[in-house]
Amino acid sequence: MSGRGGRRRPGFTLVELLVVIAIIGILIGLLLPAVQAAREAARRSACTNNLKQIGLALQNYHDTCKSFPPDGIFGRGGAYPQRAHHHTWCAFILPFLEQKPLYDATDFKRPAYGMPSTNPPQPQLIAGTVLPGLLCPSDDGFGRDPSQTHGLAITHYVASEGWHWWRGAVQPGLSYPGRGLDPGADYQGVFAGGQASRFTDIVDGTSNTILVAESNSTGYKALSDPWMRNGVGVKRLGGAEAVFRSAFVFTGMAGTCCEAPDSLGVRFYEVDDSAVKVPWRWFRAGPHSYMPAYVCAWGLNSEWMGTGSIHSGIEQAAFGDGSVRPISITVTYPVWCALNAMKDGVAVSPP
Repeated sequence: MSGRGGRRRPGFTLVELLVVIAIIGILIGLLLPAVQAAREAARRSACTNNLKQIGLALQNYHDTCKSFPPDGIFGRGGAYPQRAHHHTWCAFILPFLEQKPLYDATDFKRPAYGMPSTNPPQPQLIAGTVLPGLLCPSDDGFGRDPSQTHGLAITHYVASEGWHWWRGAVQPGLSYPGRGLDPGADYQGVFAGGQASRFTDIVDGTSNTILVAESNSTGYKALSDPWMRNGVGVKRLGGAEAVFRSAFVFTGMAGTCCEAPDSLGVRFYEVDDSAVKVPWRWFRAGPHSYMPAYVCAWGLNSEWMGTGSIHSGIEQAAFGDGSVRPISITVTYPVWCALNAMKDGVAVSPP
């Protein structure tokens, strides 16, 4: 029974309740960045492990085949134009990534994507098979569903071709003053021009030469001149403007394959076994597919032909000695090129 003389029940006033809620909000606000940082640290660790496994797979491939794999097998040989096979280095190392069943299910004597015996051409199983070990968990997520990328599985890990796609990519310094490269030096990378390089070709030292680096799923687009410059781009949006890296179908790069007609005619048929559509990129309608490799003529975080970082402030890369190391995205352009070159005569360590 209560009355005037009864005991009052303890409780909070409205002001006290609001103060408590405000304090809880502040504590959550302080905690959230720490939680996000911990999650990113875990994702970065997983990405490092992916690169480590890829680096070890490349070394094991070398031990078995006495060379690294070529970045791609474009055609079946013979006179131009050649029919398209376009299998990639990612496919060649599958047995060393614990993916031998997928490797065994792939007919490397037939096209990876276009199957001329069917109409329309049907891709082999490998073309659209998504492997978690080829994806960085920190990426924005575009392309994890192959329906977003014309049925092609993507990869976030791309092979270094050095300064440009051809073998012996001598940088003509007199034509590009102010870029800081040594005129006449050979800036080709381990995977330049479809060659099968050996450890003995890495004159600058395996611990100083990048084999594979990460690349975001949509590519970068330049805000200013990206030619031989780092950090002048922003990430492309997912969808039509994206340029993704196909893991198992080698597409697009003028000069390497599928280029526009010249005095020799079309060098290779497109990956769907048709003639060339658009030089440099495959699929006329975006998103565009690009090979799982990159060149440094367009710098780090600048344009889609180069590579773009996924983790804040760093670009992760696997080196020839099997190590995985972060590279600051503020790295200078000459150092970036030297890290990707295997015989330029400059042995530099990641900054």
